[in-house]
Amino acid sequence: MRWRLIAILVGFTALVLLIQNVPLANYLRTVERDTIVAGLQRDAFLLAGLSVEALESGDPGATAALQSPVQDYSDRTGAVVVVTDSQGVAVAATDPADIGEDYSNRPEILEALTGTAVAGERSSQTLGQPLLYVAVPVRAGPEVVGAVRLTYPVSAVDDAVATRARGLFLAGLITLLSAAVIAVLVASAVTRRVRRLRDAAEQIAEGDLAARAEDSGRDELGELAASFNTMADRVQAVVESQRGFAGDASHQLRTPLTALRLRLDRASELLDEQDPALAQVDAARDEIDRLQRLVDGLLVLARSEGRQGDPAPIDVVAVAAERVEAWTALAAEREVTLEWDPGRVAVALAAPLAVEQILDNYLDNALESAPAGAHVRVSVAPEADAVVLRVDDSGPGMPAEDRARAFDRFWRGRQDQAGSGLGLAVVASLAKASGAEVALEESPLGGVRAVARFRRP
Repeated sequence: MRWRLIAILVGFTALVLLIQNVPLANYLRTVERDTIVAGLQRDAFLLAGLSVEALESGDPGATAALQSPVQDYSDRTGAVVVVTDSQGVAVAATDPADIGEDYSNRPEILEALTGTAVAGERSSQTLGQPLLYVAVPVRAGPEVVGAVRLTYPVSAVDDAVATRARGLFLAGLITLLSAAVIAVLVASAVTRRVRRLRDAAEQIAEGDLAARAEDSGRDELGELAASFNTMADRVQAVVESQRGFAGDASHQLRTPLTALRLRLDRASELLDEQDPALAQVDAARDEIDRLQRLVDGLLVLARSEGRQGDPAPIDVVAVAAERVEAWTALAAEREVTLEWDPGRVAVALAAPLAVEQILDNYLDNALESAPAGAHVRVSVAPEADAVVLRVDDSGPGMPAEDRARAFDRFWRGRQDQAGSGLGLAVVASLAKASGAEVALEESPLGGVRAVARFRRP
């Protein structure tokens, strides 16, 4: 967005400069040509005034004296000067070799000898380029005694226009660079506020419901930020209300479920072992146990989805070693070999208690599915940008489609399993709070490999 804004502002400025400067350059050429022609006409009349007396007298000495002012003027201005008598014969010229040459065949000289001042542009076969010319009569009273012609190369006009055009181009370039600087500042100011709003939205999407857009402006972006914060407040209130309800409901259900279980235990004790009702009571107790596990799982999930705190550096190897030691006795009781590959120190970022709870869930699932005599291996592998925690088992394994759905809530691979289907959902919630990635893969031991990939600090 930032670069698009800059391109739009700079492009618009360049378009305005182009629309403005192209006609202006043509106008400058016209003005420059008219200025030169006006100057030539003025100078031609001045030279004509100097030539009146010499041409009127016809004295060769007087006409020869005209050569000096003609030459000075040519040297000063670059114009070519020819002064003729009433017959069109040159009596003074910029090039002395032209003196005595008959110019009566030149249209502008003929026009001037009739008493009319003329100016225009024509092509010179001698010089091979177009020329600007001015021809004026030399009058002695009502009588025309000669003519003065000044010629000037059109290329000189083009050079003057090019000089002006370079000035316009330089001014346009400075304007364009200034517009680019202003565009960068404006676009940065606008996109900075948009980025803050985007960052707040991403933080909320990642689970930080307390994130808010910081923008106190009173323009449209400020109003958008205020509306966004209002929406975020309402979303946070709804989500926290739902979490609170799930946690409170789960907590409140535990007491009546415990009481109901005690009543069923008491009823079982009162019934005779041969009584057919005993089987129904036992079945009811199994359902109560399953419901109790489901309620406990919901309570843990509600707590895990609450704010975990910011991820902090944690030694994954030390945590894993402590949890493996805690699970060793249960593994031995189930005749499962629990192996631990400690490795070296591996520090990763994780939410408080996230590593412990993720590993506990992985080990619980592994020991639950592994038959007697199976192996469960825990390992920690530091990588370039992550620390990978793995739990491998030699159990029956899981199909790929089941592994892809295992982290969904209430999903169980087999309906005859005792789990609630919430353990791996808790793992996914804890991993999200830690900025980690979790997955189930095929294990080299033949069963399932449970993976948690934590970021390095």
